[in-house]
Order: sequence, then structure tokens, then C-alpha cells
Amino acid sequence: MTDNKHHIIAIKTYLMVFGLLLLLTVLTVLASRVDFGSFNIFIALLIASFKSLLVLLFFMHLYYDNKINLVFILGSVLFLALFIGFTMLDVTKRTDFYQIEGDIVKPNAHIYDENNKVSSDH
Repeated sequence: MTDNKHHIIAIKTYLMVFGLLLLLTVLTVLASRVDFGSFNIFIALLIASFKSLLVLLFFMHLYYDNKINLVFILGSVLFLALFIGFTMLDVTKRTDFYQIEGDIVKPNAHIYDENNKVSSDH
């Protein structure tokens, strides 16, 4: 037989988590009004990750569930964070690569001379 235990969470805990979620939402709005440069997205994702962790732990009862479920969910979130992180690295460094490629091309190269153009007459 399976041993399914139902855990009842006190309303005080729900209200505290709800209040913390509201506080973090206000913090997100305040952080969006300050220009931290490219660090803004990191702050927003960090706050959103903490909010999602609170929802997973308390509203979805993972805090009281079998710990292997928590490991799987947190592992999935970790891999998602890695994928988003690699994508952010690609997007933020892309202009550097384009600048390097642009520097290799020499605008005064011999190939661009008007006299060296091949005529289309055969």
C-alpha cells in the first residue's frame, strides 16, 4: 500500500508567502525603473526565479513532498537557467564578433578598385 500523507499548511504561511510575493513584485518594478545596464535582466531573472521557487515550494507543496521530486524540479530549473545563460552570452557578445569580422575586411583592398571589375561583356 502507498503511504500518502496530506500536509495541511497554516493560513499564516500562505499569507506570509503571498506577502513576500507581493513585495518581490514591487521590488521587480522598482528595479526596472533603475538603469543597471545589462545587469537589469539578471536582476529581473533572479527575482522571478525566487518568486517561482516560493510558488513551487509552498503553493505546489514541494516543500512537504518527496524530496526526489524537488531534486528533479530544481534540476530542470538549473538546466533552463544554463540554457538562458548561454543564450544571453551569445546575444551580448555577438556585437563583439561582428566588430572583429568587420575589422578584417579592408575597404581599400585591391578587389574594390573600379579598374579591376570584370565586365559583363563576353
